[in-house]
Amino acid sequence: MDEKKLFISQMDKLLKYGRENGNCVSKADVDSYFKDIHLDEEKKQFIYNFLYDAKIGVDEPFDFDEILDEEDVDFLQMYIDELEGVKKYTQKEKHDLLRRFADGEGLLRDKVIESYLHDIVEMSKLYTGSGVPIEDLIGEGNVALAVILESLDSKSSAKELDGFITDGIMSAMEELLYDDNNEAAKINTWAENANEVLEKAKELYETLQRNVTIEELCKFGDFEEDFIKEVLQITGGIEIIDNPK
Repeated sequence: MDEKKLFISQMDKLLKYGRENGNCVSKADVDSYFKDIHLDEEKKQFIYNFLYDAKIGVDEPFDFDEILDEEDVDFLQMYIDELEGVKKYTQKEKHDLLRRFADGEGLLRDKVIESYLHDIVEMSKLYTGSGVPIEDLIGEGNVALAVILESLDSKSSAKELDGFITDGIMSAMEELLYDDNNEAAKINTWAENANEVLEKAKELYETLQRNVTIEELCKFGDFEEDFIKEVLQITGGIEIIDNPK
């Protein structure tokens, strides 16, 4: 695999791992994910900063209190208080419920929903600070959960069902962010957009038969100049794109 694409792919995997790991990765995790790519200290620091922007802490969980406004804090506390009597299910208990529900035990629907309520709160925190109230994010997640349960594949494993539900809830929250034109939502498709920069650069290079400028690539691919510069910085540069210092 091309080293630039490998870098982007590993960054995407690291982001997903960080979200699944309580919004936290270690510096050792960063080294492990990029073990096949040389990282100098400047590039490592850029990765740490990028992870912070994605609300993933390095060597300690991200502190969401830093970015929650007063209204979000008040709502979150009220909502958590309301969930105090709702059981927190273990992963095994949740998977057992999913398996039985997918096999036709429809009366378990409310319990399956209940098993995700605390998870939806944690998922919503990933998108705080984006301009969309956490109340709306949680509401969107709850609605998405109810809809997703109508389309589960009984042939899938419990782990696959859990992943399908989680991805669907997070996608619904991300769509809400995009609907509100929030820049923070773009973090979640960074790898996809970065790969598009690579592909468009190659396409324009083949057309012009020479290196391309950032300005030309902006017009050709409808990219923001700052995003192209970010991709160039974090990947160590792309040979066919001229990047004046």
